[in-house]
Amino acid sequence: MRGKTGGVAAAILALAVAVAAFPARPFRAPEGWQEAAPKPAPSPSAPETTIRNVTDKAITYTIYPVRHPETLRTRTIAPNAIDRFRTDETLAVEFNTGEKDVVYSLDPGSPYSFRYDMGKMIDLFQGSHGRADAVDLAPYLPTPSPVVAKMLELAGVTAKDVLYDIGCGDGRIVITAARKYGARGVGIDIDKAMVARSAANARAAGVGGRVRFVCMDATKADISAATVVTLYLLPESNALLRPLFEKELRPGSRVVSHNYPIPGWEGKRAGEAALEDEAGTEHTIYLYIR
Repeated sequence: MRGKTGGVAAAILALAVAVAAFPARPFRAPEGWQEAAPKPAPSPSAPETTIRNVTDKAITYTIYPVRHPETLRTRTIAPNAIDRFRTDETLAVEFNTGEKDVVYSLDPGSPYSFRYDMGKMIDLFQGSHGRADAVDLAPYLPTPSPVVAKMLELAGVTAKDVLYDIGCGDGRIVITAARKYGARGVGIDIDKAMVARSAANARAAGVGGRVRFVCMDATKADISAATVVTLYLLPESNALLRPLFEKELRPGSRVVSHNYPIPGWEGKRAGEAALEDEAGTEHTIYLYIR
């Protein structure tokens, strides 16, 4: 799962909790911004900054280049809609989380998404892929190494396994399974840059021949060859993927989910582990047997 600016909301788990990810960076107006020159027209080659609404409600926000606040616009974005801004300037976004007004700054060319954080609060996170033709399962947030190790241990991974990691990010789970246990693996991610990074990491780790990485919408993936599936997604994403698991995974296959359970699979839960990472943050791992 799943690029990142700013501070991190704590990964406190509950089915209604949304995502533990890096929020957009809190805005700090540069000194002298009120005296900035008139805003020039964006270059046709300027990068595209995207904002996606992953919540179930319309969200109203204002947006403007940090050096040209006089050009601010107020917009309302519908659920699952994407707003696009072609600019090479840093943008400021103001909105209400449900408890307070906040202002964030957005890096040019980066994707962001409105999501629920800590229950029903709305926050803005970097990591949405900004595409309308694929499901956005989660923003990118690397799984800490101790958690990776515990996930593979809890799943009982061996050299006989084929592990699929949905939302593979930098490929660390697939690579660790291949390097430590001799397993074969497939990583799936919607982000081309992360897929390329994963492949490079696998070659550097000497396991390029045992793993492969695919850039695609995971909801359309063929995972029938998997004996182990690993996840670090959102509760609603786990629920969305559950029919795929039930259709394609063979009986006895193991599904290991970091931090979020799989709704509707309570009867298939076969194990659970809690641990702290290097920073002292608590994590929970859920094991399911298909």
